[in-house]
Amino acid sequence: MTRLSRLQRLTLLAASATVISGGVLLPGTAFAAPASQTAAAADVAAHWTQTTDSPSGISIQLPGKAEAQKANDKGVNSRSYVVQTPYGAIGFGVDDVPGTDASAPWDLKGSLKSAVDGYNAESRSSRDVLRSTDVKEGLTPDGHRELSAELTAPDGTKGHIHLIDQGKYLITVVTVSMGGHPDQMDRDHQRALDSIKVSDDHAGQSEGTDRSSEAPRAV
Repeated sequence: MTRLSRLQRLTLLAASATVISGGVLLPGTAFAAPASQTAAAADVAAHWTQTTDSPSGISIQLPGKAEAQKANDKGVNSRSYVVQTPYGAIGFGVDDVPGTDASAPWDLKGSLKSAVDGYNAESRSSRDVLRSTDVKEGLTPDGHRELSAELTAPDGTKGHIHLIDQGKYLITVVTVSMGGHPDQMDRDHQRALDSIKVSDDHAGQSEGTDRSSEAPRAV
């Protein structure tokens, strides 16, 4: 299998864990190096737009036109939307497993571990191995289970990853800095999270109720 570039690996953090671990990158999808700091920063400030995942109706604001990727691996449909930034990349992914009970909980911790493990499987040295730290679980304001974590690597890479159990769908938002500008990365990540919109058809599913007897969905 062709080894993925560093930026390609970062963008795949927004896809499902099965897609990441499989090293899937659709043909024709290419990620060039970030533009110059000044020009790219101006572009980020000026072009925040709403990006919508058509199958689910879930949308989020991203600072530019997103590169879209779609895949199906081991029964998981995955769609990710990623934008390059002066500091690295920001994006979101939406996963679903057709034919499963929408009320069954997603395995948020398992998804986080698989995402990080998949990224690290392509590491070229110990210095770019990501670790997830400060893992926190809770509920969104509308009662959906969520998990957030910080991402760090010895080479200075930093990032945030946030997963939301939206019932039928699993939402993943990831922001990674590998070129400095950590404050801008923090602001962009929060802005993206605050902009998430979910179709009314799915807004009431998978709320924070006790379903401990149900098997979680792993990706």
